[in-house]
Amino acid sequence: AGPVVCACFGVGLNTIRNALATGAAVDVAGIGRALRAGTNCGSCLPELKKIVAQEGHRDRHARQDSLAL
Repeated sequence: AGPVVCACFGVGLNTIRNALATGAAVDVAGIGRALRAGTNCGSCLPELKKIVAQEGHRDRHARQDSLAL
């Protein structure tokens, strides 16, 4: 699961990244629906937003790299 991002529900970084990579979630609200992260106290919301932005950036680069092949 990796480092815990959402302490309320014990949701780890790798679990969140996997949900984004598989399309189970595409944004912070989707992470909340799929994993419950960010739906209780809200203290992890800034970190969730950062993770979504980072993963989206990675996805764009991966698509660009595959098009270059």
